[in-house]
Amino acid sequence: MALVDHDLWDIEYEGCERLRHQLLVQLHQRQQLGQPKAKEYIQLTDSIKAGLDQLDKDVKHLKVVLDNAITWETSPEEELQQRRIDWDKLTSQLREVKQKFTNSSRANVLAASSGSAWQEQGQPTAPRETPIDVEALKLRQAEMLEDQNRGLEVLSATISRQRNLATQLGNEVEDQNNILDNLANAMDRVETGVQRETHSIGQVNRRDSTWGYWLLIIALFVAILVVVLV
Repeated sequence: MALVDHDLWDIEYEGCERLRHQLLVQLHQRQQLGQPKAKEYIQLTDSIKAGLDQLDKDVKHLKVVLDNAITWETSPEEELQQRRIDWDKLTSQLREVKQKFTNSSRANVLAASSGSAWQEQGQPTAPRETPIDVEALKLRQAEMLEDQNRGLEVLSATISRQRNLATQLGNEVEDQNNILDNLANAMDRVETGVQRETHSIGQVNRRDSTWGYWLLIIALFVAILVVVLV
């Protein structure tokens, strides 16, 4: 189970890192466009928003994987500590990407508004034509979906392994309960036997005491006869 947990963590962490890098590339491409009303700019913005939402979900699920590893102690303490550090770093980087997206969006809107004002004053601006590679975006989205599918497969295997472990644990507990029940029955039988033997010993002791009294009486009677006859 530790190997499955280790693979799941590595796959999901690497997927988060790739998605974060893709978002940074898209942010740079959008910043180069700098035209909020352009079709390419809008498509990149929608793609970045979807990527940020997906990255946020992946980071939260990565925390679930980390908590499970800590609860079940499936990895050494040093490795778990390193995972905590990596998750905190990834969370901080996610906040930075979100902040960068917000700041660049605000800056681009302000720049576009300023450009429109200059155009109204008779100073034309040279439009920039930057074609967007739609196939590259589709390829990145396909890679993201493939990474998610691999992560789901590993997660399914982990859940199945944990379910089997829980079943085995339940069977072990049931076997232990049966052993305890048999032990309790054996102790009851032993206690009953001890009581029976104790009672028998008591009867023997009482019988032995009675025979002693009779021997004493006979000895006294013989002594009286000897004294009388002599």
